[in-house]
Amino acid sequence: MALGKITYQKVALKYGILVGAAHIVYFLLMGIFGLHDIVALSFISAIFLVIGIVLAISKFKRIKNGMIHYFQGLAIGATVGVASSTILGLFLVLYISLFDSTYLAHLQASSLFPESISLLALFVLTIIYGTVPGFIIAFVAMQWFKRADHSLTERV
Repeated sequence: MALGKITYQKVALKYGILVGAAHIVYFLLMGIFGLHDIVALSFISAIFLVIGIVLAISKFKRIKNGMIHYFQGLAIGATVGVASSTILGLFLVLYISLFDSTYLAHLQASSLFPESISLLALFVLTIIYGTVPGFIIAFVAMQWFKRADHSLTERV
């Protein structure tokens, strides 16, 4: 792929899909180990979002020979957040609708979600819970990546 055709949107979408898949695998592992009752554990998956955003920004900066605009980094974070949380939200809607409707009751019983949360509200909240932190994580990460001399990998 030519350098001119690589956009921050393509890089962010790729990493957003990977982070979304990681969220799903983590959710399924929690189910296998019987940890769905502990809703707060699901927020540990934010680590995947942090890693995905940092890797996406680093990859884009490396592809662009060390040049990244500040707002491109912020957009990468927000896009990774939107993409990954939309994938997770769709998965949760399908999972609750087809396999385990009691999971929604677990969420309603927790103090982290409203008692009357619906599937649509869960979908929207999942996207918000991924997008806003994605933007904030990118804002913090860009404090490092905005400088030309900072990168996760050494140049040879």
